Amino acid sequence: MLDVFYHSSESMPELSNHSAQLVIGSPPFTNHPDGKTLDKLIYLRFVRTVFREAWRVLKPGRLLIIINTDLRDHSRYNRGDVKFNGLLWQKHSSIRKVAQSIDFRCVETKIWAKSLSRNVYRYGFGYIQFFQKTGEGKSNSVRESIRKSFAPDVWLLEGGGSRRDSRGFVFRDAFHPEIVSRCLEQFTAPGDLVVCPFAGSGTVPAVARLLGRRCVAFETDKHLKPLIEETVARPERFPAFLRLLQTTARLGSPAKACDSESSCTNSAKSRRLAK
Repeated sequence: MLDVFYHSSESMPELSNHSAQLVIGSPPFTNHPDGKTLDKLIYLRFVRTVFREAWRVLKPGRLLIIINTDLRDHSRYNRGDVKFNGLLWQKHSSIRKVAQSIDFRCVETKIWAKSLSRNVYRYGFGYIQFFQKTGEGKSNSVRESIRKSFAPDVWLLEGGGSRRDSRGFVFRDAFHPEIVSRCLEQFTAPGDLVVCPFAGSGTVPAVARLLGRRCVAFETDKHLKPLIEETVARPERFPAFLRLLQTTARLGSPAKACDSESSCTNSAKSRRLAK
């Protein structure tokens, strides 16, 4: 089963309480319709609402994993827009405060080095933050599991930050499928439910399908639907997936959650997904 719903993950009525083994995603650069301007308070209010829904759908003791990048040179990047208020926003710190205000525990942080090349507008690295829902499971054991499976602390994974589909459309904020595959393999089993609150280019649904996990994803931008469907149905078209495809082919791919003809569906009726 794999469903992509094209509405905000601030509300996930399709999912029942405590139904997901993992929530993973990368929040958008901004939640403003023009994709460029940003009001921090409104943005963090949006993130908090999504995280509350993540808390609701997660099983106790399970993880919310967030991949995000700090922002710098805001006014220059946005042609003098004063709403960006300064040259640096340590977004990962703000996101941690939001998660902890909902009673998630930040049990570990890793660094994804996207490139060793200099970019005057954006940082070339992102944070992978592991938040545990309080309840069952000890944070120390979860932290140790992360450290063993996600060594070293800094990963150099190049070539996964953008994606070009067959239309020529370029999505520049994709994140590397290797991050998702490690998380799914460590914290879920085939048939488990993975939730992606920010579908973006479709990385999480595509990896979930390859690894035989059920997946429900949410995306507000309907223009991304062709890219998401192509990423899920034909991941071999995108270089960042090649290593994962080779691995699954060598080991024998688990039973897939859905076939390519029905890889991404948007149900006309809202339905609740049981455990």
